[in-house]
Amino acid sequence: MVRTRQQEAKEAAGFFARHCNVYVYVPNLIGYARVAAALYAFAVALQHPTAAVLAYVASFVCDELDGRFARKLNQCSTLGSVLDMVTDRLATTCLLVVLAVRWPACHLPALLLIWLDIFSHWFQMYSTLAMGATTHKDTTSRSWVVRAYYRHRLFMGFCCICCEVLYLALYCLTWPQYQRGAVALPAALAGLPLPAGLSLPAALPVAAILALAATPGFLVKQAVNVVQLRTAAAQLVAYDQARESGKKGRPAL
Repeated sequence: MVRTRQQEAKEAAGFFARHCNVYVYVPNLIGYARVAAALYAFAVALQHPTAAVLAYVASFVCDELDGRFARKLNQCSTLGSVLDMVTDRLATTCLLVVLAVRWPACHLPALLLIWLDIFSHWFQMYSTLAMGATTHKDTTSRSWVVRAYYRHRLFMGFCCICCEVLYLALYCLTWPQYQRGAVALPAALAGLPLPAGLSLPAALPVAAILALAATPGFLVKQAVNVVQLRTAAAQLVAYDQARESGKKGRPAL
């Protein structure tokens, strides 16, 4: 049977619209590409830093694109949401592990950041699901800090990017080729005394400048993680208490 151009156009449009095969939704395909890019980045991270950084950045760009395409094409799905969140957590965890391998002195801070990140997001996810929400990005949280963070998506994105930039910049600084000074400091700052008998050099590597610039957003993100963990734990306790109260209020059979 010969298909008409109208039928072919309808089928093509169907792929870029909501259809029955969730596995091949465009944002989910982007999510798979993101996973592949991240895996490649970590596979070469201990031998080829430039390739690792480029692949990780490509993976991070996919993180931005999948959400945009999901909303634009009306292809939002639970599979896509879980894929996005799990990839977020695993990518950040692996990056911190690689950083700890390259810079053993920071292994404890890296492990603490991993624990805080996973604890905070999993507690948040379970508490929001228990309360009937469809996403962990809760804009009705008890905490005004968490509400404000998730309601202002640009600010949330800025903080998330700052974390990734800081980790990548510190990773780059563990390689000699990225430690060379490239940005000259003002004469008033060059040689400025620092703790432990150190002093500011006449020039700083680009990676160091990026790390310093990303630090404020990183600190805000970690503060939100702490508040989010505390608030989510309180919500889970309140949920259990409400369930127990409901059981006690039921008449005996």
